[in-house]
Amino acid sequence: MNKRGHVIYAGQKIRNARLKAGIGSQKELAEKTGISPSIISDLERGKRQMSPTWAKRITEVIGGYWGDLIE
Repeated sequence: MNKRGHVIYAGQKIRNARLKAGIGSQKELAEKTGISPSIISDLERGKRQMSPTWAKRITEVIGGYWGDLIE
């Protein structure tokens, strides 16, 4: 939950972390992580469940703890 008591979903966490890291597009994150752009898009939209492998690759680029990206 955020400060206002709203639930923050995994996809929102990824998007927020990506933007905070200064990575403006899903395509750029895909290039930096080696994960396909369609998977990044699906993860951010909540259409696909995050795997530990993807979470680790993403956090290597954007920082943070990979477990935070898994619901």
